Amino acid sequence: MSYYNDHAKYGDFFNSHDPDRKKPSSGGRPPKKPKRRVKTGIKVLIGIIALSLVCIIVAVIFAGNAKTDRPDTVSSTDSTVLSETESTVNAEPKPKDLFPKNADYTVTLGGQIKSPYAVLVDASDNTILARRNADEIIYPASMTKAVTLLVVAEHINDITATFKMTSEIIDPLYRQDMTLAGFAPGEDVRIIDMIYGMVLESGAEAAVGLATYISGSEEEFVKLMNAKADELGLKNTHFTNVSGLHHKSHYTTCTEMAVLMAEVIKNDFCREIISTEYYTVAKNKYHDELKYHSGMFEKMYGTEPEVATIKGGKTGFTSQSLFCLVSYAVTDDGRDIVCVTAKGEGKYTPIYDCIDLYKQYTHPQK
Repeated sequence: MSYYNDHAKYGDFFNSHDPDRKKPSSGGRPPKKPKRRVKTGIKVLIGIIALSLVCIIVAVIFAGNAKTDRPDTVSSTDSTVLSETESTVNAEPKPKDLFPKNADYTVTLGGQIKSPYAVLVDASDNTILARRNADEIIYPASMTKAVTLLVVAEHINDITATFKMTSEIIDPLYRQDMTLAGFAPGEDVRIIDMIYGMVLESGAEAAVGLATYISGSEEEFVKLMNAKADELGLKNTHFTNVSGLHHKSHYTTCTEMAVLMAEVIKNDFCREIISTEYYTVAKNKYHDELKYHSGMFEKMYGTEPEVATIKGGKTGFTSQSLFCLVSYAVTDDGRDIVCVTAKGEGKYTPIYDCIDLYKQYTHPQK
């Protein structure tokens, strides 16, 4: 048998044998490799580098997939959608563009009304119908409770649940001569009763009770109110309390209050509450039957504008804000209109002004 086939016996020979190897020259310097082998080596080296680059690219792609949790197979259309989605997810959340816009038919008010601050907004297309100092800072007083209602509605889970009213809530409000809904310390008050007591009777203890029930304290709940203002893109609105108690850092504008009210009436639950004229809380061991009547409807029927019906609203008053009103109406052609009248010197000033605004400007000449 030839030794070329006996690898076990002649392994050393097979491992070291190179049929192309030449004997060393007399100078003892090993011979150069043939050019063919040099070219082959270069090709192999280039192939290894290329393969390494491919491996690196594949690794980067897989790492990216792991981070974004993409599906294994994505069509070209899906890739575009996915890219847009990722941009949206990674970007900072943008505030809603709900700020009402002026139009060619927007009326700048003067002596037509007595309230020095006012705005009438068509919520169906987000345009301003009429305005007077609408972007100047005002103190909202109890119009604040419309915002409190909105935030309560967005965070409440069970309106039949109860909250134990406390003297720690009631006493400070009583000392500040705030309007109260009539609940008593120790009373287990239903959430729905507190909501109606806050909106119709303007009860400050009901507002603070709701805030405490949802967030643990009024301070924590106010953070939600300011977050809502930020979400809506409001730049000149800030709250320090839930009832409208005067504070120099508790402010808004007529236009921004209209934006907030437009959000209130988009919520079916809020719309029902703020449109209610009468509500009764049953008698119990703490108090007799409590009968509430909307502070706005105490002063109007709602049908006075004739071309629109005023459906609901929230009045307000402090010695700094004077008399104010945020309301909404539905026109005879089915549009939602929001009106804010502020800093009226008389009790009925914002009422009469809002009636006139609905009557005169809900059907602009476009």
